[in-house]
Amino acid sequence: MWRRARLPLLGLFGVALALVVSRDVGAQSPAAAHTIRMATLAPRNPVMVRGVARWNQQLAAATDGRLQVRVYWGGQMGDERTVVRKMRIGDVDAASLTSSGLSLIYRPVLALQAPGIIANYRQVDAVREQIGPELQRGIEGEGFGLLGFGDSGRIRIFSREPVRRPQDLRRMRPWVPRTDAIFRHFLAVVGATGVPLSIGEVFGGLRSGMIDAAPGTALAVAGLQWFTSVQYCTAQGDGFLVGGLVVRRGFLDQLSEADRRALIDVSAQNHQRTIQSARQADERAYEALQRHGITPIDVEAHRAEWEDTARQTRQRMSGAVVPAELLRRVEAVAAAAR
Repeated sequence: MWRRARLPLLGLFGVALALVVSRDVGAQSPAAAHTIRMATLAPRNPVMVRGVARWNQQLAAATDGRLQVRVYWGGQMGDERTVVRKMRIGDVDAASLTSSGLSLIYRPVLALQAPGIIANYRQVDAVREQIGPELQRGIEGEGFGLLGFGDSGRIRIFSREPVRRPQDLRRMRPWVPRTDAIFRHFLAVVGATGVPLSIGEVFGGLRSGMIDAAPGTALAVAGLQWFTSVQYCTAQGDGFLVGGLVVRRGFLDQLSEADRRALIDVSAQNHQRTIQSARQADERAYEALQRHGITPIDVEAHRAEWEDTARQTRQRMSGAVVPAELLRRVEAVAAAAR
């Protein structure tokens, strides 16, 4: 019954959370029978806190206070690999994860993040609607409940020096998330060498010069303060940051049917509003970063090079990272929605 739930992400590169509550807003009830221990890499954000406080109030009302959420912000529970491991052993109940994090549970999810396929939100929605259900079943088969896929902004490359064409990355030290299997292939096609770091190490890496370029959304760069160490970003992005909110099956099985249904229904009520809020917030963050002094670099003159690099990356992924047939279907759905 719970598998029909949908809850999007609102967030940063670690994928911030739409279903969380801050202890300082007074929305938690000490008498709750079940507390969802939820991990996110996202730092506290006032906008999110207000939105999720409302969500938590609705949840408390729907369950007569039996169900509450306790969020562990800013990577307190570790990086995505650590969080997934903790969920498997029952130390964490839920987490908002990027596609890279979800791939640690069910690897074919990376088809949603393949470069050069999705250029606008119509395509994001179409792929999620048509391909999402089978990926959800795959995640559930691994012992997790998916409360929903979401997206949290357009991916751009932020850097200390202008990046106009893929080969510019060869002379740079770009960050590669430790759990990322796609950008690593992208850099291999380019002939560049990435620096693997956890998301918590990126701020210090940019400060020290260990890295000088990082893929991410405007929300991530703003919220995680990376903008203090970069001066440029690509004006055009190559895809969107997607992810999902997962709950371990063992926790869901503890809930009564009524409380499980309340979790599903209240989540669904906030679904579309949260998606739109995340998209608007990313656009506002991009504009704010420009006011702060980050200069967008137009890469359209080299669009053919970017597309060719993306195509070669997908070829490397096909069969090795995600099933070839699944990747072809994602491409077909996105092309039809263009």
